[in-house]
Amino acid sequence: MPDLWTLSARDVEWYVESDAVLKRGRSYYRSGRVRELRLVAEDHLRARVRGQWEHFYRVEVWTEGEELHSQCSCPYWGVCKHVVAVLLAWLDRREELSQDASVGGRAESLASWMETIPPDLLGDLLLEESRMNSAVEEVLQRWKETLHPERLPRHIALLFRRMSEASPKGIARSEGRIVHLLAWAKTFDPLVAGAIARETLKRAVELRRRRPDVELTAVLTQVVELIQAQAQAFERDPKLAASVLHDMIMLFLLGRASTRALLEPALVAWAERWGRRAEVIAELKRQPLEADTGAYALLAKLCRLEGLLEEYEAARHKSLVSEEDYLELFEHYLRTNYPDRAIRVGEQGIKALGTKASRLAERLAVLYQEWGETARAERLLKRRRSA
Repeated sequence: MPDLWTLSARDVEWYVESDAVLKRGRSYYRSGRVRELRLVAEDHLRARVRGQWEHFYRVEVWTEGEELHSQCSCPYWGVCKHVVAVLLAWLDRREELSQDASVGGRAESLASWMETIPPDLLGDLLLEESRMNSAVEEVLQRWKETLHPERLPRHIALLFRRMSEASPKGIARSEGRIVHLLAWAKTFDPLVAGAIARETLKRAVELRRRRPDVELTAVLTQVVELIQAQAQAFERDPKLAASVLHDMIMLFLLGRASTRALLEPALVAWAERWGRRAEVIAELKRQPLEADTGAYALLAKLCRLEGLLEEYEAARHKSLVSEEDYLELFEHYLRTNYPDRAIRVGEQGIKALGTKASRLAERLAVLYQEWGETARAERLLKRRRSA
């Protein structure tokens, strides 16, 4: 689908798909029912269309990527005659409207102004306007239905679908809306909130697979907070808990360092709280972790907490990156009475990290001395001092 500036009458016909709706939309356009048509951004139209009994409907049309989107305050589900009328009016007047260079500035200044208004005051203003303006009232009624708690999973799924093909600007807009919805969901019934969290995680996994460039940190932060606030829902519903943990694992594996830092402590805590640590371990083992040191580090932590020492050791060996990693495994072998293995780990860490392994070298030197390897301890410390 072309953008608004290359849109043709044929494109409008393809977009509508219904001959009856297209015919009624043409009639509305020809009878002059489209009012206040304006370009609020380069890729965003807004207008009011007079319907029956002097009701006015608010119509918005915008593009994201190569996809055309529209919204109308009328009750029709889908592309309605009011949208058709607006599109046809745009085709007729776009050169005229494009000459209004101040459009973008007006929209931007309006958005900036609205951000300064306290939410309670803005709500009062909208309610007052709805009593005098039927178009505002109908928009609010439509959003009251759309944003009903039980319907929010469906609305969130729609926002994620838009993000899959959207520009960075469109992604930010949809992500911001999802964040607000998740914050609101903390006040809902636990079962409803649980369904919203599950849908969000499911759609987030799908989007990350399609768009690896979209990190979703703000959304995932809100999901974690929502689950923590509504923990009862997951304790009562084993299937819900299993679904959430599965999607959290997938998002961890698909995420970058910042996402992993957010999800790892939640995964560890919830796996224990819901009695599902063994299932999380089994799920991680089923995944092709390859050379993913971060995933092996998570697996090692869970195995250690579960008391699976051999599996912990195997996973920890594959996740040795920092001096802290080597020290943890070094001390583990000492606690479990395997000093020879501790020595090998210490020597491996010093070889891999060089001067960045000063504490590890000191611990290894002490172990050498305990084993009567005084000469080796002195050589090691001498090398560290000279370095």
